[in-house]
Amino acid sequence: MVAQLLWILAVYGIAVALIHIMHARQLRRADEGTGRRRHYVLITSNHERQVEWYLRALSWYALLSGTRVRVTVLDDQSYDDTLKIVQRLTHLSGIELVYGTWRSDDSTREVDADPNEEEVIRIDLRNPMEAVRIPYVQG
Repeated sequence: MVAQLLWILAVYGIAVALIHIMHARQLRRADEGTGRRRHYVLITSNHERQVEWYLRALSWYALLSGTRVRVTVLDDQSYDDTLKIVQRLTHLSGIELVYGTWRSDDSTREVDADPNEEEVIRIDLRNPMEAVRIPYVQG
């Protein structure tokens, strides 16, 4: 009896998840016509332990909310494997991921923004309190 009840709950949970995913895709398709999206610019420096979680959180946010998300990761002279990890995660679904290097003495440089983009969110992860601005990430 308990086994059947657990199966029913599992099937119900899967059905709810599928409906949310289908709804997010429908919203994304409707949003593609307007060309609006969010662009997150992450400035990292020796964040190999956190960068995967940050990118996966943004991917989940994009998939669950139906928002088109573009992520640019700029690395400030890391001596760890931050860029290698980012490079391996370029295939994440839901986000368009690009990466490059950043020099801290070049802080006046602005990231090129597409005029069709709704908003550009610049998050300097060298400041520990900035990470809370990423959806699904809590300090």
